[in-house]
Amino acid sequence: MIDILYSGYNYTHKEGIRFDTESGQPGFECWLLVFSHSSVYFPFEDKMKLCPPETVILFPANTHKFYFSPTGEPYTNDWIHFKTDENIVLDFPLKGIPFTPSDKDYIHNLIKLISWENQISKGPSNPVINDLFHALISKLSADVSVSNESPYMAQLLNLRKDVLLHPEKNWTVAMMSDSLSISPAHLQLLYKNSFGISCMNDVIKARIKMAQDKLLYTADTISAVGEQCGYRNTEHFCRQFRKFTGLSPRQYRLTALHKNNREINNYEETGI
Repeated sequence: MIDILYSGYNYTHKEGIRFDTESGQPGFECWLLVFSHSSVYFPFEDKMKLCPPETVILFPANTHKFYFSPTGEPYTNDWIHFKTDENIVLDFPLKGIPFTPSDKDYIHNLIKLISWENQISKGPSNPVINDLFHALISKLSADVSVSNESPYMAQLLNLRKDVLLHPEKNWTVAMMSDSLSISPAHLQLLYKNSFGISCMNDVIKARIKMAQDKLLYTADTISAVGEQCGYRNTEHFCRQFRKFTGLSPRQYRLTALHKNNREINNYEETGI
């Protein structure tokens, strides 16, 4: 059972915030998930630690909940006050300790969706809220696990997401390592250990996948497809495409078209 009591997102306290809930006060008996988009002091090892923007903390029920923003600074966050008896929350691996999620947009958007759905239909019986909340806690639990493996994991995951979404960028090892403020050699070691593939092979693989989609679903020329996928030289594009697929871009397009035509003809003849 997940019972959302109060929730919100992207709310800015112009004069900053000081949140302090002890026993007997409202909010003490419920859980509180906070996703701060501003610098904030959260409890850490029996003292208050200044945490950077985009930090998450999950306060358990029946515990002192205390955090505050630096003096004179506006403060923005997302939050969910809730009650639950589900093990996915009770067994969360990092209760009451701040950490950084790997995909900030994903977490923010899930909280936003939960808040929207809670406005439409409050109560623990809403299956949509239950599914969204399970996805949120599962993702945060996974983030805690991978962050224990490497202090760079969150940054590596964000880097890889950018590579897979935008392989057409002029990626270089130096550019990637600069984004993590580490050496190129260190980046290549971390990337390979984390994802089982070198960073530049990951770029090439993503470019070829993008090229396959464009060859299938557009009528753009081979050179245009190559350029859209980050290749400045058509011959180089064709060589890499053949290396990864076993076919030239033109052969791949023709083979795919013939296959689609056969499937269409078979459907028209059999209705299956």
